[in-house]
Amino acid sequence: MKARCLSLVVALFLSFPVVALERLTYYTEDYPPFNYGLGGKLEGYSVELLEAIFSEAGVELDRNDVRLVPWARGYYAALNQPNTVLFSTTRTPARESLFQWVGPISPDRVVLLAHRDHQKPLHDLADLSDHQRHVVVIRDDIGAQRLLEEGVPEDRLHYAINNSSALAMLAAGRIDYWAYGESVAQWLMEQQGFDVADFIPLYTLNEAELYFALHPETDEELVQRMQSALDSVRAKGLFPLRTFDD
Repeated sequence: MKARCLSLVVALFLSFPVVALERLTYYTEDYPPFNYGLGGKLEGYSVELLEAIFSEAGVELDRNDVRLVPWARGYYAALNQPNTVLFSTTRTPARESLFQWVGPISPDRVVLLAHRDHQKPLHDLADLSDHQRHVVVIRDDIGAQRLLEEGVPEDRLHYAINNSSALAMLAAGRIDYWAYGESVAQWLMEQQGFDVADFIPLYTLNEAELYFALHPETDEELVQRMQSALDSVRAKGLFPLRTFDD
């Protein structure tokens, strides 16, 4: 009897990280086509990949359990609340020690976009200060962080409440540039009836890959099991890793 009980305890201990995968709190934002809300449902490539990771680990993802929130709120939660996951998060040297990482999900290029009708020349980032140019950004988004890292004064940044608001400001000529993921911005333009050709990428701020970012104190074995499940999904030919040219 003691041997059977001991075996049961060991089995439960070994399975805990897998079970814990569904006990983590997941945050995401509207960043289509990777993750976004549509008709009250959570959709996107990253959501489907997370679903496949769960399935590979032997558990089921309930999309309703993933919290769709503004980026700054999700970023704060992943930094400060244990057992939280934020996606899709750009992995950069400045963020490296802030999280544990599972991925990659996909490459992502962040650019400064200008509207063709309101375009002002931009030779380098110094022009933002020297010529009183202004950029719309999302707070704590990689675009905003990269501009600040490059020494752009914060008074040149205007914080939008979301990406749709930022796009509207750029389209109306109320702002000079928009710092955001190029493919995501183009997706939004198409969905909202804008002509993508009217918006010009003038400067590349960052080229990196998107990941699932986990709170730094998340159990390392759980993180590794999540990574192994992702690797296994890819080894089966599912969700092949994209390139910047795709």
